[in-house]
Amino acid sequence: LVRDFTYLFGKDDRVGFVGRNGSGKTTLMRMITGEEKPDCGTVTLGQTVKIGYYSQEIGQEEMPADKRVIDYIRDVAEFVDTADGKVSAARMLERFLFAGEDQYGLLGKLSGGERRRLYLCKVLMGSPNVLILDEPTNDLDIATLQTLEDYLDSFRGIVIAVSHDRYFLDRTVHRIFALEEGGHVSRYEGGYTDYRQKADQK
Repeated sequence: LVRDFTYLFGKDDRVGFVGRNGSGKTTLMRMITGEEKPDCGTVTLGQTVKIGYYSQEIGQEEMPADKRVIDYIRDVAEFVDTADGKVSAARMLERFLFAGEDQYGLLGKLSGGERRRLYLCKVLMGSPNVLILDEPTNDLDIATLQTLEDYLDSFRGIVIAVSHDRYFLDRTVHRIFALEEGGHVSRYEGGYTDYRQKADQK
């Protein structure tokens, strides 16, 4: 899927990965997190790296139906450090549109979109310094995406995004890697629009 790809992620990097379905984007993300081993080559993580992985899949064991929303988040942390200082689990939930009584509802009662939104909140509550977002725009509503984009503006760390969403990539990343035929990976500086313009000139 991916051949001869070498890259050193730097502090505060904002990188997007694009490519057709089945080109290996999710597999590459899973190799970065250690969930899959590469057939050859190595993935090396710095000693202080803490990865937060927003995956396309949420397993049933991930969200027990009888657990309350607030407890699901507090299981990760009571507070999270942000650019605005320490934020409580309850305040973080409010930021992600779970206000008041919604925080005491059961996970089993949530809609699919609410589950995705809560899962994203949980990933961010883990205080990662490397955030991997695999197709975040697929199942999140516009309000949640705006919240995420605003959060990323002040996020202190590396952001790696897999997406087909031109607007999201233009808004959040400064470098694009395109997974192309034969496992080749091409690098483009700028957002998605810059990538398309340069790729079309090839």
